[in-house]
Amino acid sequence: MPEKNILDDSCFSDIADLAHKNGRRCILTKKSEPVTLLVRLVLGPDGTLVPDVAARLPGRGIWMLADGALIEKAVQDGSLHRQASRSLKVSLSKGAVPQDLVAMIDRLLVRRCLDRLGLEQKAGNLLAGFDKIKAALGKKGHKSPTLVLAASDGADDGRRKIQAAVGGDVSTVVLFDREALSKALGRDNVVHVLLLKSGGTQKLKADISRLLWLRGQAPLPEAQGNAE
Repeated sequence: MPEKNILDDSCFSDIADLAHKNGRRCILTKKSEPVTLLVRLVLGPDGTLVPDVAARLPGRGIWMLADGALIEKAVQDGSLHRQASRSLKVSLSKGAVPQDLVAMIDRLLVRRCLDRLGLEQKAGNLLAGFDKIKAALGKKGHKSPTLVLAASDGADDGRRKIQAAVGGDVSTVVLFDREALSKALGRDNVVHVLLLKSGGTQKLKADISRLLWLRGQAPLPEAQGNAE
């Protein structure tokens, strides 16, 4: 049975909506950055910092770039603890910063992206499978393709065929295996997913960008403030 999507559409509004407003200051770089590149942390009831990837948890938050290498270094050398204490104006306990913070954020973003895929499928904003993608792109009036998700355990030849079908100006991202994509969409053996341009898929792309950067890959250009 496919997993039930646990988030409704409103849960995904914050990041994309905030992206159109002013950026936030990263406590590690001290620079203002687009919200689409940042992750919020809040102080939990137990005194530990909690990742808030949806930017919805109550309380004062702090922001940092979704740069996995930067975060990991800041966790290990204690600079995140110092900067968070300063920004929140509290004396954080020694264990307030989880040592596995990068892994925690990764899990949350993966869940968020996969849940969003299910919602976009229901909204008719994605296509799955090479034949369906190719057939849809040949019809007049179809929505513009905006991103390809290719399963990490799919064949390189298949990715090349999809890329040729959608055009070279549409990026291909490899983040999830076919099992994860199949569960997210409630289908069997999903290897290729084409996102069609919509407000919902733009929000999904913002989360994909953060996940990419967390894993050491470049975020999508539009998340960096470049127009699509």
